[in-house]
Amino acid sequence: MNEVYVIRIEDGSEYKLQFTSEGSGLIASDLLNSINAQGIEVVEIGLARVKGNTVTGTRVLAQIEKYIAEMLFSHPNVIISFFCDFINAIPYMSKRRKGVTVQQYRSELFSRMFEQYVSKYHLEGVCNKVVVVEGVAEPYFFHIISRSEHLKFADMIAERHHEDFDK
Repeated sequence: MNEVYVIRIEDGSEYKLQFTSEGSGLIASDLLNSINAQGIEVVEIGLARVKGNTVTGTRVLAQIEKYIAEMLFSHPNVIISFFCDFINAIPYMSKRRKGVTVQQYRSELFSRMFEQYVSKYHLEGVCNKVVVVEGVAEPYFFHIISRSEHLKFADMIAERHHEDFDK
């Protein structure tokens, strides 16, 4: 699977949201093959700003939420995984949350948005598993979104992240 969506907003900013099951190397291929053999597809999300440099607004974040939910609900045997960006700075962040890394901020923001979306649409049996891996310089944040019946596979991915990435 490889699906790409482009989100454009009035100020000219543009984002590319990609869902791929081809793997990025963040999840070990032997584990992916084992999960796939049981009829479960693991899809990784990639998000990139293509144009613009303004603060990402709630309208864009809501569109991203919608695409993630559509992916999850249109594919009954999919697990969605992503790694929060830690390279690109967040404008004005130092004034907002001292001592919080860029990646932690993005992880917490996504988790709040996810919980609001699940609550707003009365979705049941959907899990957002946050995996915090202790890196050498700072913690890294992975998210694994699954249906509750696929939680054992999400746990396998989380365990492997700790094995592969904990310092």
